[in-house]
Amino acid sequence: MNYWRLLACLPTLLFPQSLWAITPEPAPSAVVSMKEMSSEALNSLGVRYALGEGVEQNFEKARDCWQQAAQAGHAGAQFNLGQMYETGSGVERDTTAAALWYAKAAAEGDRMAQFRLGLLMEAGNGVKTDHARAVSLFRQAAEQGLADAQNSLGRMYEMGRGIEQDVEIAKQWYRLAALQGYVFAQSNLGFQIYAGRKSSGQLPEAYAWIRLAALKGNAIAKAHLMEVSGKMTPQQIEKGKQLAEQFKAMIASKMAGPN
Repeated sequence: MNYWRLLACLPTLLFPQSLWAITPEPAPSAVVSMKEMSSEALNSLGVRYALGEGVEQNFEKARDCWQQAAQAGHAGAQFNLGQMYETGSGVERDTTAAALWYAKAAAEGDRMAQFRLGLLMEAGNGVKTDHARAVSLFRQAAEQGLADAQNSLGRMYEMGRGIEQDVEIAKQWYRLAALQGYVFAQSNLGFQIYAGRKSSGQLPEAYAWIRLAALKGNAIAKAHLMEVSGKMTPQQIEKGKQLAEQFKAMIASKMAGPN
């Protein structure tokens, strides 16, 4: 599935590999009109126009490509249109329209659309606030392995928002995202281990997860690290550093995938 992403507008999202693996396709010509292109080809061409890859950047043409593909039921194009309306890129910003397109893609099982629609519903942005529905959408995306959604689902459990509060389940979801290298989840997991500790023996693990996030520049994690380390002995801190290296290796191995 080819997606278009704006890092400046969506700083917490991860770029899927497919964005960088777009097969170059010629721009539509008099020989091959847009009406004759497949929805997949139209979606990919829309991504190229949005990014200016091999063609002059043109959001209007990107929108036209995605509109045609979306109307044919292409979930990736539906998501891309939703993101265009949510960020106001090339169109007037309209989160209600964004939610409508996200909902179409989400119904097709698109995990990024499920996640973005969940965020809109949690915030009541362009749609009626519905925390329970947001939880459901986060869960659908989280069960497909999306780290963003796993972290958000963990947060909903931690806060008891739209679902009964359960910090243990929150930590389970944070851990899944943390093992994908998701910085916010690493910080969240570490702090919840620290806050809910039953003994000082849990401090090294809490320190390790928070340290990983802090080393990536997360400001909240840096503050948490100072608090947690203030409760630890030098020996515990050293053990925490060793655990952090072990977790880092686990994440690298997981991200590399099977040989």
